Amino acid sequence: MKTLKGSCLCGEVTIEVADRFTFLGYCHCSECRKWTGSAFASGGMVAATDLKVTAGEERISRYRKSGQTELAFCGQCGSSLFSHKLQLDRYVVRLGILDEAPTRTPELHIYCGSKAPWFSITDGLPQFDQLPG
Repeated sequence: MKTLKGSCLCGEVTIEVADRFTFLGYCHCSECRKWTGSAFASGGMVAATDLKVTAGEERISRYRKSGQTELAFCGQCGSSLFSHKLQLDRYVVRLGILDEAPTRTPELHIYCGSKAPWFSITDGLPQFDQLPG
């Protein structure tokens, strides 16, 4: 199993994540758009034991957006790092912070029912208005 390295923009926070994502996709919900400042967030879900902060833990700021999700970002440069799905004890790592590509690529788009009206999805991947059931 391959281990991927990643970091924030300023390089103060570094991570290692096992390349065994259970989900890779693009989220178009309004909260992910606000958190990333983009049309969508690209993320990959892993078990809590598959993510390790290797440097800069003290630089990580956390925001509890709900009883289910805590967001983590670099307190110095502001880079979105990952979200902790508390009830599942899983992490969704922002794919943009990875220094190398995961083995798999994103497979779908979720929360397309609330996607930015100025953005068109053109890649042919399956689209779901919410989470697929």
